[in-house]
Amino acid sequence: MGRRKTVGFLASGIMDEMQEQLCKGIFKESSKDDVNIVVIPVKYIDREMKDIPDLYEYQYKTNAESITANNIDCLVIAADCIGCLTTEENLVRFVDGIRDKGIPIILAAANMDGYSGVVFDNKAGIIEGMEYLVEDLGIRRIGMLKSLEHNADVAERYEAYREMMEYYKLDIDPKSVITTNLSTDCKAECEQLLDDNPDLEAVICVNDDVALGLYDVMKSRGLVPGKDLKVMGFDNSISGSMVTPSLATVDASAESLGERVYMNVRLLLEDWPVGQMTIPTRFILRDSFGSFLDMKNIDDEILNKNFLDKYFHRIFFKFDNISSPEDFEILVMYKSLMNMIIDYVEDNSYSHERVEFIKSKADDFFRTGVMEYTDVDVLLAYIHRVCLAVTNRVDNYEEKCHVYDTFSAILEGIIAAVHDNDLNNENSLNQSINNLKNLVEDTLDLVHGGDEGYANIVSNLKLFGVNNAYVYIYEQPIVHKQGEELEMPETVLLKVAMTDGDIKIVPSIEQPVEIDHLFNNRFITTEKFNMVLMPLYFRETLYGSILYDLTDVTYRSGDFMAKQYATTARVIDILKRG
Repeated sequence: MGRRKTVGFLASGIMDEMQEQLCKGIFKESSKDDVNIVVIPVKYIDREMKDIPDLYEYQYKTNAESITANNIDCLVIAADCIGCLTTEENLVRFVDGIRDKGIPIILAAANMDGYSGVVFDNKAGIIEGMEYLVEDLGIRRIGMLKSLEHNADVAERYEAYREMMEYYKLDIDPKSVITTNLSTDCKAECEQLLDDNPDLEAVICVNDDVALGLYDVMKSRGLVPGKDLKVMGFDNSISGSMVTPSLATVDASAESLGERVYMNVRLLLEDWPVGQMTIPTRFILRDSFGSFLDMKNIDDEILNKNFLDKYFHRIFFKFDNISSPEDFEILVMYKSLMNMIIDYVEDNSYSHERVEFIKSKADDFFRTGVMEYTDVDVLLAYIHRVCLAVTNRVDNYEEKCHVYDTFSAILEGIIAAVHDNDLNNENSLNQSINNLKNLVEDTLDLVHGGDEGYANIVSNLKLFGVNNAYVYIYEQPIVHKQGEELEMPETVLLKVAMTDGDIKIVPSIEQPVEIDHLFNNRFITTEKFNMVLMPLYFRETLYGSILYDLTDVTYRSGDFMAKQYATTARVIDILKRG
């Protein structure tokens, strides 16, 4: 295979938020080693093809046929993600089939007999959330939207729910536990749960998507999460933090899991024994449980230095742990700022200079980029509540004005930081949209069926920060129907190679590449890389695949980009045929 090891990651959809975080964790840890990483999306290995935007997404499964013992040294498989819509037997058969090729396997967020891997402690976060419901809020009637239990992760979540209900001696009404899928398309089940349980006080959802589906049904009935019904998800997704009211959830850091997965890969590549590893989860309290700022004695806690760490992690929830020097510096800056504010209150020493100093420290803190890790609604509510707690401790009008002046300046700093962050994201999004438009236009502008047309594919990739790309085309398009086995040809044709930004149309005599050399053809970059392999297909016809650098744009628009490249391949094939 050459001097450098190649590690594959068999993922579901590259645009799936959990898969993105797993990728980033794997990339982060593997950056310490001289290895190549190839992400190989296969979507779902079984799926009933109805009410799905892309009826031919089954073509992604053919990506797995590109994996051989000679081109992958170790394979990470997100087994429960790619198999969440199939049976346990089918999933085991699929994974065993890859192992039978002689490829060492590490599982990510999945637990299967006979395989090593890294899994979440699914129970810890559920237990913490239910403790809060029962002990802090006095909730007694708790239901659950669960999923099929052949997925070990979701089975543990339901098991934790049952154990906590038993621990608190709470009855589980069979009608209050409904089985659904793992997506937002769960309206019927949510309707049934609410219809059959009008006195329900809280619902534990198997993941954030299901919780957001419940949100939609509640909205249609005029019900408000956090007020009329407490709702908890699982996964700590971005969408869950941005919805209103923000979703209480369990933070299972897929990025941290990805890092741990690669640590096991490293051990395996160095011939060390590898076992099963579990990483913790934690409950994230948000407004779908009611505001934590409404708790009794909250003012005393907010102005107590012993609780600073607690509120830091409540507000800046994406800091699942403090691991890097940069993370630790942000925590120190936060604690330093809050210590100044608390001292400012307790010693009653007000001055214009002191107020200006606190303002400057607040500005420094929010300029660190911490807003990317922030639940903004909770932060604003927290600052407002701190302001109220402080003003309640001062008596005269002039001192109250000092307090309002200080906190107004802090709020202005937060708003400015949010605006800058949103502006950067908007500019990046607009640029991506323009680049995608150019990609579509260039595809439609093709007039010749020669190999020059394939160069058009990779030249557009430069717009998305890609410097290395390799277009593999089958000698003849393959008609592949749903449910059929695909027999991968032994060789494919490398039409165009872009290496370090330099595009080369490969001469015909040099185009044949064995599948075993898919990730180390003679033109491939000599630098270590993180790439993704995307299938090129149009409906039932497969044209080949494209291997290219995995950049942030791919996580947002990867499926759309791949479809455009496949359309280019189809147009070239049609033009070539006359």
